[in-house]
Amino acid sequence: MARQWNSHPLLVTFCLLALWFGKKQWVIGEPVAPCFFIFGDSLVDGGNNNFLNTAAKVDYLPYGVDFPGGPTGRFSNGKTVADVISERLGLPNYIPAFASAIPATGLLQGVNYASGSAGILVETGKFQTLYNLGARKIALAGISKIGCTPFAKTIAGRKGCVDSQNAAVVPFNKLLRDLAGRLNQDFPDAKFVYLDTMAATDLLLRSLPNTQEPCCQVQTVGLCIPNGTFCDQRDTYVYWDAFHPTQAANYIVGPFLYQTLKQIL
Repeated sequence: MARQWNSHPLLVTFCLLALWFGKKQWVIGEPVAPCFFIFGDSLVDGGNNNFLNTAAKVDYLPYGVDFPGGPTGRFSNGKTVADVISERLGLPNYIPAFASAIPATGLLQGVNYASGSAGILVETGKFQTLYNLGARKIALAGISKIGCTPFAKTIAGRKGCVDSQNAAVVPFNKLLRDLAGRLNQDFPDAKFVYLDTMAATDLLLRSLPNTQEPCCQVQTVGLCIPNGTFCDQRDTYVYWDAFHPTQAANYIVGPFLYQTLKQIL
């Protein structure tokens, strides 16, 4: 028996954005969202930086060592949190990177616009434009506890999280959470939700034993050394390099964030 879903494209921003377009009837067992659009930085980059003139490029081993087909430009040993959420949504394929050659039919499933080292600009926050294009379900992910990354700890010369860096994130996340509330009032036929990535960091640090060191051997900039060594027990590490989580970590964060995403599905 078919179920009528009020489905729109999902747009997630990792700090960040996701969205759905159009109404569609779904049969039970099919995707819970027709498509998924991703905006963000290296945490969810699906390979866009491979095609850009940037030093923030990871199209080499050991990146992708656990991903089907090897290195793709993802800043992890395997799947990103966006990949994990796509699986939870029931989408059949990975969301393609915008800069790659995307077949016309591939656009119907969504596009990944995320780019490593991307920042936050006025141009990336035009919700009215996205709304006019059909975005109706939007998730806004806050900034995680950046003071707990191996890079932050190394610079500070300590083993514990750098509290000053984590504290600096709190005001931004509060404003982002408040923004989601205001947007729900301004656009009553759309749904906005805030994703608490600081709580996700706390969950990670409680769930995996290796929280201090990156799994791969890193350069001074914090990225893995090309063709460098890496740990064997990758499923026990929070961080793949000095900044980015392992696939194992993303399989903890993804389901955690998805519980909030379900509120707008």
